[in-house]
Amino acid sequence: MRNTLSWAGLLIFLLAADSAFAETDPTKPARTKRVFTNDDLSKFGEKYGSDAAPTQIPSPNNTNTTSTAKPSEKAASEPKIPASEQQAYWVGKLKQAETTLQKAKADQAKYAGALEKFEQKRRDAQTDFQKNLSQNQVADSLKNLARASEEVKQAEKKKAKLLADMAQKGFKLEELGKGPEASGQQE
Repeated sequence: MRNTLSWAGLLIFLLAADSAFAETDPTKPARTKRVFTNDDLSKFGEKYGSDAAPTQIPSPNNTNTTSTAKPSEKAASEPKIPASEQQAYWVGKLKQAETTLQKAKADQAKYAGALEKFEQKRRDAQTDFQKNLSQNQVADSLKNLARASEEVKQAEKKKAKLLADMAQKGFKLEELGKGPEASGQQE
């Protein structure tokens, strides 16, 4: 009897394991593949910033012999990135720095609000457990707030350094505010 029960238990276990591995969720649709074009990637780079600006291939109907001759002469003496690509690079970097700064400030505000909430809980605490719990929550919130404040300082330093680098390279914030899209539309 005992031997039969152990075999029956083993059989049930194997059937359960087999059904667990064999089942797939029929309600989930199959993931479709998405193909990204160069335009999609350049829009993503403009929106979120990128370390290297994508190279743009000029369209065949927009050929200008005078503009192609001058860069080739300069390229022999000093390799330079076109101004529009440099501008796109700096715009991307600036957006990235501003996003980081905004996120750090949002975290700082969140932790400041949590600190106020936990301090109120500590004032309203009646039992020793509530007092200890709220005291620990206040201490954790203070640590988080100090860390978030340091992140804000670091983000502001990085942004200031980026702006200084931009000024050193000859780009002004007002020029970058227009962005490469505006200069492309004016042509």
